[in-house]
Amino acid sequence: MKTVQNILLAFVALAGMACNDFLSEKPSKTSSLVPETTEHLEDLFNAYSSFYQEKNNTATYASDDYGVYIEMYQAKSNTYDIANLEFALWDTEYLPAESSDGFWTSEYKKIFTANMVLDYLSKVSGDAATKERLRAEAHLVRAYSMFQLANTYCLPYTEANKNELGLVLKQTTSFDESTVRASLEDTYALIESDLEEALKLDVELTVQNNKYKTWRASTAAVYAFAARYYLFRNNYGEALKYAEEALKKHAVLVDYNKEMRYSDVKSEVTVNDEKVEIKYPYTHDNQSDMTDMLEWKEFYYFRMLYDGSWWFRPSKELLALYDKEHDLRYRYHMVENYSYDRGLTKPAYKWPGYIFFYKDRIPSGPTVAEMLLIKAECQARQGNFGDAMNTVNQLRAKRMDAEAGAEIINLSAASKEEAVRKILEERRREMPFSMRWFDIRRLNNNEDANDDVPALKREFYPYTSAGILGKEPVKTYTLEKNSRRFAQPILNSEIESSLGAIQQNTY
Repeated sequence: MKTVQNILLAFVALAGMACNDFLSEKPSKTSSLVPETTEHLEDLFNAYSSFYQEKNNTATYASDDYGVYIEMYQAKSNTYDIANLEFALWDTEYLPAESSDGFWTSEYKKIFTANMVLDYLSKVSGDAATKERLRAEAHLVRAYSMFQLANTYCLPYTEANKNELGLVLKQTTSFDESTVRASLEDTYALIESDLEEALKLDVELTVQNNKYKTWRASTAAVYAFAARYYLFRNNYGEALKYAEEALKKHAVLVDYNKEMRYSDVKSEVTVNDEKVEIKYPYTHDNQSDMTDMLEWKEFYYFRMLYDGSWWFRPSKELLALYDKEHDLRYRYHMVENYSYDRGLTKPAYKWPGYIFFYKDRIPSGPTVAEMLLIKAECQARQGNFGDAMNTVNQLRAKRMDAEAGAEIINLSAASKEEAVRKILEERRREMPFSMRWFDIRRLNNNEDANDDVPALKREFYPYTSAGILGKEPVKTYTLEKNSRRFAQPILNSEIESSLGAIQQNTY
């Protein structure tokens, strides 16, 4: 596979990377070292810049959290990049011919690193306990990346789909390993096998340089990933168990009433000869300094969804879910007038942007908030909707304006169905973009028809690989709830470099 073959030398070089002070200098590289000690393998996992970023364009653009609007294009014709629009309009014709796919490449690099650690554990010097810890961590890295890939390039896992195409399963660093896609059933069997090995990890979530060390695996991180994994397998008993175990290890929430604020850096844009202030959260200020990101204390496992266009563009449907007066997530993350920052000033077109860390990164790794939402959803689905509301209200107490009053802050439900609906809405408010595409897939393939997401529709112009045909009649793009396009196409270049061993999804 091209992705794996092209990175062998790069990852041999990574063996020499050091990250002793993660908040100061970037690691240096050497092309001469290969792993000889467990310390060298530690260096591979300490290079968090190689792991934390997830360039998943499907997650960013394809769900109903992302807004695609004719009037925005009319205000500025280049506001939508054609490469991103292909994801937003669920393309199968032009997308496979794109030149690169950062998500496929980067996640297989992470898998390669995990395999490299596993390969070298028997060859390097070091004590048995350290080797066992690194082994478990490597299995977590591999399981996490395979889960992300499977939820992007494969159909949802169901009994009916288990023989559909899964992933290329890379379990070694050998170039001779098959590049034929395994079945979906075998893909998930490997993910679950890796998860079982990762669950043997016995490492407390620690603090280093006054920052939670969430760029490395911990027992809490494995529990949190297990909770996510079993939720997506519709195994609510196991998901609940692991969410509760994760919360026992780490349950610190950021209180938006006390710990979130606007940036002290003044930002103004000139619109119609007038200065318009744009209020960002303080977490926006640092693009390259990782301090604020690494100190976000809700993380179990440090992963970020990355948007190279610098605009997580909320849809009308997403915006309507927020209590704009009392929900502090709306106040600080839905940045008003953000379209002006992106150049929509002549003519002036006002639209917000979802901002968390700088303009391009939002949390995607498991967090304390996610564990509370998983716990609440599982409680509700098991019929304990009163307990479920108590659980979700623990989160809302830290997200809603404390002066709003209990009747506004706290959610209530009179039935299981109402509880599930309200928790899913809260989940969408808490984790827009990063989890919504994955959620649509699972909700349309579980045993509860009440939470199905209807067909997604967008009204927009035709397009080709060269650009948007803005003078042509507007057309309707539809993604039916059981469409095979819920599996993203694999690039033709990957298929060609595998000499046809990698099979394309069928649509």
